[in-house]
Amino acid sequence: LPRGLIIGDSISIGYTEPVRGNLKGVADVFRPPVNCQHSGYGLMQIKTWLGTSKWDVIHFNFGIWDTHMLDGNGNLLSGTMEGDRKSASGDIRIRHTPEQYGSNLTQLVEILKGTGAKLIWASSTPVMYRTGERFEAIPTLNRVAADVMKSHDIVIDDLYGFVIPHVKEWQTPDQCHFNPQGNQQLGKHVSDCIKSLITDH
Repeated sequence: LPRGLIIGDSISIGYTEPVRGNLKGVADVFRPPVNCQHSGYGLMQIKTWLGTSKWDVIHFNFGIWDTHMLDGNGNLLSGTMEGDRKSASGDIRIRHTPEQYGSNLTQLVEILKGTGAKLIWASSTPVMYRTGERFEAIPTLNRVAADVMKSHDIVIDDLYGFVIPHVKEWQTPDQCHFNPQGNQQLGKHVSDCIKSLITDH
């Protein structure tokens, strides 16, 4: 069977099993045995994750972790933006600026293209528990990613647009991850996208 690889954070971990179930008998679906975190971490690990296997389709995402807010010591902040600023040590910053994120993705894409696999970029799903710059950071990075992918003729799986109308019913109370219904819906969407490329020979 064709071999598919899913690369992404805990959101993708949630929909990987539904994708495997949906593609049973159509493709064998794998993923790294870790949370793939942010684009910088991806650059450090991508060659290990790819290994020496032949991949037919790679469905990948980085983004939510790239919008984490860090304090002056590089520690991850949690809570509201206002609370973060009150408790932060030194200046707070986003993990990766849009420029850094775009550069990281460009380097990742060059490596992934070297596999010869058909590539699918998944836009990052919304994080609803933040407001202001933290909430807007996701669509901002999605736009940066879209520009990178379009310049390389890579298929875009718009998970953000798919999820937005259904966040109240699909997301867990943490307003970031997904409940079983949400994971099943994401899994069907992702597996349909992968299947369309596998069967398009």
